[in-house]
Amino acid sequence: MKVNLDDLHLFIQTVEHGGISAAAAANNLQRSKISRRLQELESALGCQLLIRTTRTIELTDKGKQLFDMASQPIELLQQGIKVFSEQQSNFAGTVRLAIPTAIMTLSAFNEIITEYTSRYPNIRVEIENHQESVDLKRQAFDLQVLPSVVKVSDDSYIQFSLLSYRSNLVASKEYLAKFPPIESTEDLKSHRLLTNRYNASLIPSELHISVQSDDLTLLRNMAMDGSGIAFIPEAHSRRAIEKGQLVKVLPHFEYPDHNLTLVYPSAVYLPEKIKVLIDLFRETF
Repeated sequence: MKVNLDDLHLFIQTVEHGGISAAAAANNLQRSKISRRLQELESALGCQLLIRTTRTIELTDKGKQLFDMASQPIELLQQGIKVFSEQQSNFAGTVRLAIPTAIMTLSAFNEIITEYTSRYPNIRVEIENHQESVDLKRQAFDLQVLPSVVKVSDDSYIQFSLLSYRSNLVASKEYLAKFPPIESTEDLKSHRLLTNRYNASLIPSELHISVQSDDLTLLRNMAMDGSGIAFIPEAHSRRAIEKGQLVKVLPHFEYPDHNLTLVYPSAVYLPEKIKVLIDLFRETF
């Protein structure tokens, strides 16, 4: 689809006047018409240009690029618009991910990134450590992975559940041999508990948490070294249990399941390189 220059003009007017209503008044047009024309421009370019709020608008990174290009001669502007379309379909450019520490250490996540970068060597992948929900549009992230206990900052974002997981209490045999048998959560009061921010709320308030860390590998290793009882996801303790380095504590006591959620801004303007990465996450998990 070709870009309508009238739509581009209304986009520039909207930015210069600081909002759709102001641009409508300045151009003697209905607000709904400008809003519709802006949507058509975004559809033609295949990307979101504006973040609309009740009182104002904000430019996305693509919106800023387009507004900057609009001051150039028409030939350069047309070249820039062509690049926009190519970026949506080509496997090049940058992909930005916001990932918690705990997910970064999972073998499944390493497999996804290794496979993706092997398939598409021309794509630059940027991975940032974020434990809480980020504003994907304003901070220019393409995807985020979060445990379901974390509230997503924008309800309009797409949230896809990748998998359900459960956490267990684990400790080394050597550590447990120093204490009387643990038969109930009441018996945990005299023990050092090690956990992360997402699981801390599941631990009864009368129990003392000695170490809380986002690094689940650290917690697992501390438990293996006899430094306490770790409350961590099964995925981070399964191999150590199979090797006899850790054993389950209160194995019949079940805590609520968590879900691992994949979050992305919109299903409408997704470039092909992001669609492929989302599919990889779904297949792997």
